[in-house]
Amino acid sequence: MPLTLPPELRTILPAARWEDVSGESGAQVWRSQKYIVKVQALGRLESLRTEQTKLRWLVGRVPVPRVIAYATDEASEYLVTARLPGVALHHPDALLHARRNAALLARALRQLHALPIRECPFNESLAVKLRWARERVQLGLVDEADFDGERLGQSAAQVLAQLVRTRPASEDLVIAHGDACLPNFLVSGEYIEGVLDVGRLGIADRHQDLALACRSLRRNEDDDVVEHGLDQHGLDQHFLDIYGREFVDSAKLEYYQMLDELF
Repeated sequence: MPLTLPPELRTILPAARWEDVSGESGAQVWRSQKYIVKVQALGRLESLRTEQTKLRWLVGRVPVPRVIAYATDEASEYLVTARLPGVALHHPDALLHARRNAALLARALRQLHALPIRECPFNESLAVKLRWARERVQLGLVDEADFDGERLGQSAAQVLAQLVRTRPASEDLVIAHGDACLPNFLVSGEYIEGVLDVGRLGIADRHQDLALACRSLRRNEDDDVVEHGLDQHGLDQHFLDIYGREFVDSAKLEYYQMLDELF
């Protein structure tokens, strides 16, 4: 289905060839040479208007795309941003430098996590996440068929009950990306040039990011990476070494990977 824009966006954006590059976020994503357009149905728990607000707050703090416009019609909402240079960390070209890029991701998250939380107006703490998780379970929004292997066959309600039962006693709060998977970071040469999909960004335990980054790195290790010997230590383990082992709690890594099953 081709991209159809509301009238106010057609007056802003030039005619272009739009490529559908939608991923797993649930939103449709379209790309031209200069712009990115995200489209999703109105009424979703995670609004593109919220992502627009977070993108604007992040300007000058981390390299995020510039917001061009936000609009709605009777059924959908639209967020238009400028396209940034670079390729996503899960791209085959990036996998040629997988070990270096795992280190770049670790350093990028350390920099993000070092920002002062007193300046951040967005609360993504565990109390908030568990409340949203419960709402998603009640609304039937969780894809149980997409659970990781160790939870495949369980119901969303069972996973939620386990999350409540094993909730960590404390949180190591930072400004977290919230969805720190490889597709959400653009690399160009030896630099992270872009941070994308920041709708879940906010104050949260640092393991929210570490857990998803580790899982994403494991999933993206392919035969070429293994062939070159990187499996001897593992990209996820290299990532944690560069980030700093003194910050890592292995039980929390498992917990936040389980929490992500409901999102």
